[in-house]
Amino acid sequence: MASTSYQAFETAIADAERLLVLFDKLPQQERQPNEVLKRAALIMTLTAWETYIEAWLNEQLCQKISILKGWFASACGSIKGIQKKLDIEIKRLNNPNSDKVRQLSLEFLQRDITESWVWNNYQPKTACTQLNSWLSKRGDAVHQGRNNADPKVPHLVKRDEVEKAIKFFKELVKVTDGVAL
Repeated sequence: MASTSYQAFETAIADAERLLVLFDKLPQQERQPNEVLKRAALIMTLTAWETYIEAWLNEQLCQKISILKGWFASACGSIKGIQKKLDIEIKRLNNPNSDKVRQLSLEFLQRDITESWVWNNYQPKTACTQLNSWLSKRGDAVHQGRNNADPKVPHLVKRDEVEKAIKFFKELVKVTDGVAL
């Protein structure tokens, strides 16, 4: 059964996919002035990832804590402290690159979740590199936007890149969500 965080991710990623569909439905002459749809789809894709990993880390820690609560009623004060610390870390997460995800999963779950990022042609190192690359691209899309109105200058975000990003994050989330901790 998929986690609550996974279900929320599916809803969020569907919004990014809809933006891409809207872009594809535009007549060719309308695509140039509406390339913002591609940037928005990329930004929403990475936002879906950020929301997912924050919620997933919280869900996983809550599961671990719920086991402890039943065994060590006197430890509740330290359990609350652990949850509070994760809440603070998640608020500061912002750009959940592979290093941040690794650090948080090790600290709070005692496991490097990035080591589980294996699917198709991806191994942990390539998945981490690709994740970081997409996060960088999102930063460019957010902070630079369309910095040149010249139609001969290529757009920052290409349509096929958005499709690849959506596919990548769907797989990354699926693999992450399937990890038994």
